[in-house]
Amino acid sequence: MKLCLHIHSEYSHDSKSSVKEIVNTAKKLGYNVIAITDHNTAKGGVEALKYQDNGIKIIPGAEFSTQYGHVLAYFIDETIEKNTPKIDNKRFDFYKIVENVKKSNGVLILAHPYNSKLKDNMDILNHVDGIEKYNARLDSFYFKTKSNNFTDSLLNKKNFIYLGGPDAHSLEELKNCYTITEDFDLNPKDFKSALIKKSIIYYKKSSNYIIAKAKLHNLKKFKFKIIIKNIIRMIFGIYEIFYNKITRSKEYETICISKKS
Repeated sequence: MKLCLHIHSEYSHDSKSSVKEIVNTAKKLGYNVIAITDHNTAKGGVEALKYQDNGIKIIPGAEFSTQYGHVLAYFIDETIEKNTPKIDNKRFDFYKIVENVKKSNGVLILAHPYNSKLKDNMDILNHVDGIEKYNARLDSFYFKTKSNNFTDSLLNKKNFIYLGGPDAHSLEELKNCYTITEDFDLNPKDFKSALIKKSIIYYKKSSNYIIAKAKLHNLKKFKFKIIIKNIIRMIFGIYEIFYNKITRSKEYETICISKKS
């Protein structure tokens, strides 16, 4: 099965993609299962259920901000955000999120763990079902290298899930990263079992242009530094695309993770 499990819709402050557009684009890209994971709300994921059919299935989810970083929650509904206390205007309490998601039989994945406070609070790994091994939106080769080295040190944890996600904030980004696993019935138990047993993460080698383009498109206020940064990233992205074509480099790299290895 081809999975795309980290997507933001117009219900997130930094995306303009409608839920229907996301589902239709995902179908064209051959996804079997997707999860819309908007910032601090499951509204997008719940709305997406209206558009699922035999061609594509939906896992309702959300990406919750907490004091330890961002947590992806799957197989949930809007009761989580309504019944979980916040520690400030932007963040939920990590342990209450964990408690409420577990009560609803949901699945918890620590998003882009290098950008979280995991390094100083390693015990939080005991409260989640897995981590995002690869996140396509990490800025710069420096951070990607640091992130890969950090997540490599977390591999081989027993009964743990390792996902790859595009962290898509635009329709084009849906193809930047995805996860392949064996077929499973759409429920939390089989979802976890399939991904623990085996996951193959595919990530696009040249994604800088698409990401920078999306960041500029989704910008709601004029921010000079962000604009300059992403214009530079777009220019580099164009060079990256041409270089890969000239050298006939393969479009995707892979990370293979299985229970045996």
